Amino acid sequence: MAKKNGKTSEQVTDKPTPRDARWKEIYTQLQEDKVQFFLNTELEPTVRIPTDGFRTEWPVDSQRFQDLLVSMFFEITEEILKSTDRDFLMAQIREECRKGGRELTEPEAAKTDEDVIVQTVVALMNRVEMYSGLTGVLCKELKKIQDANALSYSDGIPTFTNIFSRKLNRLIPVLRGYGVDVSMEHKESGSHCTLKRMELFQIEPLPEEILTDGSNHQSSGKPSGATSNTGKGLPTPDGTDGDERTDPPQLTEEVTQPKSHISAKKGGVK
Repeated sequence: MAKKNGKTSEQVTDKPTPRDARWKEIYTQLQEDKVQFFLNTELEPTVRIPTDGFRTEWPVDSQRFQDLLVSMFFEITEEILKSTDRDFLMAQIREECRKGGRELTEPEAAKTDEDVIVQTVVALMNRVEMYSGLTGVLCKELKKIQDANALSYSDGIPTFTNIFSRKLNRLIPVLRGYGVDVSMEHKESGSHCTLKRMELFQIEPLPEEILTDGSNHQSSGKPSGATSNTGKGLPTPDGTDGDERTDPPQLTEEVTQPKSHISAKKGGVK
């Protein structure tokens, strides 16, 4: 084995390079600052910076995170981050994101709240604790729930099982946020899917249950404010109740009030 300065080539190779040492220091500092690395539902490397006031989740390639990296590099090394060092550090961080798994980001959550697959899966798990079967059968069951609850068809459930499977797979981290664990596997009989309630899942009444449940208030069929006791059992109005809503008595010739006073009551018309 070749030797260099009294050491084997293997020993020389194992020695940390200055670049590796800097990465270790920066990574340690990022961990101390509780910065998290993960992939969003579109498999894009993302970082969560808890110290940011208005937005905590940023793409790794965003200017915000690169500025943080440059600043941190200078604080640790007292040097300006060169482009070659930056590319190396960014590659290391993207790899850490891949190790961190997939998570739902806040911007994505706003887009998925109205997703028809998310809504129908949550509705299904309101009824059962676990579902396991062919993915194609699950697709048909969700379509039935969509019809029964009159959910939007603007972004309907895919008809073809393979397309539905890919979309459901992308929604796994989304559904986990709603308390539904999803696992998919391929068997001889085809694609299988298992849905399970997680501890954080919250059971909610379905729309049709809210309308038919006897414990809920039912519509009386009468206009708003009308009841069977309309006009009954009310106290006699007195001076504190304001003006009585009754037609004023007809004025006769026996009225002794001046005409000017009567005109003022009528609105000032003489």
